[in-house]
Amino acid sequence: MTNRTLYIVVCGAPLASRTADGVKAARANGWDPYVIPTEAALPWLADQDLGDTRVITGNRTPDQPKRTPPPDAVAVVPMTFNTLNAWANGNANTYALTTLCASLGSHTPTAAAPFAKHDLAGHPAWLASLAVLRYAGVTIVDPHDGSRAAAEPVASGTGNEIASAFRWDWIFAALEEKQI
Repeated sequence: MTNRTLYIVVCGAPLASRTADGVKAARANGWDPYVIPTEAALPWLADQDLGDTRVITGNRTPDQPKRTPPPDAVAVVPMTFNTLNAWANGNANTYALTTLCASLGSHTPTAAAPFAKHDLAGHPAWLASLAVLRYAGVTIVDPHDGSRAAAEPVASGTGNEIASAFRWDWIFAALEEKQI
């Protein structure tokens, strides 16, 4: 255990197959990780060994205690087109989206790796939503190469290749730069 809490929000795309690597990297970087998947991410997590990491799904009932301490940082890996747009528009209709919206409101250091095909990234909402999140302080990390200048779409059929080459240290470097 550490004194730094990291929420890893996971969406349903090939990069979700690397969540266990993210959990291990988080621990190696001094974080206590909690995995918060979207419903679409659950099949990607089913066969991964997340150790004793808590996976938080669904909202708690009013009589349940809070399940996590407040986050010191949030990583959204991968961030799908759907989550990107819902988050940027302030939709908080799932536990993962509520968590993300709250992270913006509390100015929690956040890094996100968008993962969307060319046809979705060609939609006008893609650039607008990325701009909103950047304006709100989210560091956008390109899953191809870790750059922060732009977020390139993922060519159809290359998702597994990009996921294999993804380096979690890109996310942790972005988060460390935001820590006070």
